[in-house]
Amino acid sequence: MGVPPMLDRSRARRAGFTLIELLVVIGVIVVLIGAGAMALAGRGGEGAALANGQNLVASMVGAARAQAALHQTNARLVIYAQRPPGQNVDSMKYLRTIIVVRQETNARGGNVWVAAGDPVTLPAPISIVPPPPVPTNHLRAGVTWNNNRNMGPVSTALQTLDSFSYASQSNQPANRYFGTTRTNGRVHFLQFAADGTVTTGQNPSKIALTTAVLAANALPQFNNNRAVRGLLIRRTGAISLVDESTGF
Repeated sequence: MGVPPMLDRSRARRAGFTLIELLVVIGVIVVLIGAGAMALAGRGGEGAALANGQNLVASMVGAARAQAALHQTNARLVIYAQRPPGQNVDSMKYLRTIIVVRQETNARGGNVWVAAGDPVTLPAPISIVPPPPVPTNHLRAGVTWNNNRNMGPVSTALQTLDSFSYASQSNQPANRYFGTTRTNGRVHFLQFAADGTVTTGQNPSKIALTTAVLAANALPQFNNNRAVRGLLIRRTGAISLVDESTGF
């Protein structure tokens, strides 16, 4: 019995999907996940905010990996790390505002970082735990932190740059840094290569999130060493969620 023409055409269409088309679909999915996480941000107590922040960071990690694969270039998840207090420092962004950027070549042949979207801020009072050791001035009185790189709830996926800027997506030549023109600053970042593999941190790498007491022009104060969630990110880019402080 022959194959009906309609069914044969359907099979041909299914066979015609390319890797790039599939990655585009994945990219759309992670953007929708991120939008859903932002819509939920702030609902419920600290536990809900922590879970929402974890999902948001996971979606942004997936978006960074998709940018690297889609554009065949390096891509980064970049975290604002300008320490307050200080002039032109936003304490509400410190360890809480993230953006995805990708590397491109400008008209002069130089490498620049281009924002792949707008910065996103985690729901209050959630902060990303910095690379170990966690500074003692980030801890509430009486709170201690397990800084073991292999087992502790710390962010081993991240590298630090003291001066970082990325090029604006507009036609203007000005560099931008988290919404401010012609400036740069300190960041932590996770980087993906063009094949979607992680090029920073150990294997698996970790990004941890926790609750904190937030105040204007002041460092966050991590207030509970058990209120921690995060991600394990394997060299391949695969993500596993960690839902407790002892799961790292």
